[in-house]
Amino acid sequence: MKNKGFSLIELLGVITILAIIAVIIVPVANKTIKEAREKADKSQQKLVIDAAKLWVNDNSNLLSDEVGDVYTLSVQTIQESNYLTQRQLKDLNNTQELNNACININIHMNL
Repeated sequence: MKNKGFSLIELLGVITILAIIAVIIVPVANKTIKEAREKADKSQQKLVIDAAKLWVNDNSNLLSDEVGDVYTLSVQTIQESNYLTQRQLKDLNNTQELNNACININIHMNL
């Protein structure tokens, strides 16, 4: 009568191979996830900055002409003015909501 199971050596060999593959793949996967989050963060930042620029262009009458003045524009104001959708903005690295974030606008001369 033949045994149809695996021997202990065969099982240990398979487990060792799987462990080696995991040691190789996990750091690569973590790096890829981190890079994707950073890229998404940068895209989100660009989206907010572009929306703020549109808001400033359309609402420049609300700002003074004094060079050096600094204004603080909240993301909520940009959203309420429909320059940015009402979706939740998040810092993807620590999943903190950014709806209370602000953007500083510096007044400078256009040449």
